[in-house]
Amino acid sequence: MRFSDLLSPDSVAAGLRTGSRRALLEALAQLLVPEDQALAVLEALSEREGLGSTALGQGFALPHGRCALLDRPRAAFIRLQKPIPYGAADGQPVDLFAALVTPSHFTTEHLSLLADIATRASDPATLKRLRDANDASALYAELAEWGQLA
Repeated sequence: MRFSDLLSPDSVAAGLRTGSRRALLEALAQLLVPEDQALAVLEALSEREGLGSTALGQGFALPHGRCALLDRPRAAFIRLQKPIPYGAADGQPVDLFAALVTPSHFTTEHLSLLADIATRASDPATLKRLRDANDASALYAELAEWGQLA
């Protein structure tokens, strides 16, 4: 299973305007799950962020967590209109957010998905393509390509 397999057009947003980490995590939770599960997912994402920033550098962050309410992994992707401070080690603000929430018992799968995303996010050309996508539809198409690449 790959990150791109978990995405749908409805779980990708481009041009979102937010000025805070909390608002960003709320938006991700809403994209990740139905409304009745959003609070639990927000808590899972916030708990993980409380341990330390999930910013990987180069303006990319990977908010993630585990949630007992889920029966399967969920993913979302947001590109902000304007980057926000996110505690990245390189000091750069973040505009690209790949979010992942898995059921509590998905330990190995969770780590494998995180590794898949982190590997792809380490490539500057990949990040440029994500930033250059015209809208959410084009952004989703670019992310869907991740499933094609080995």
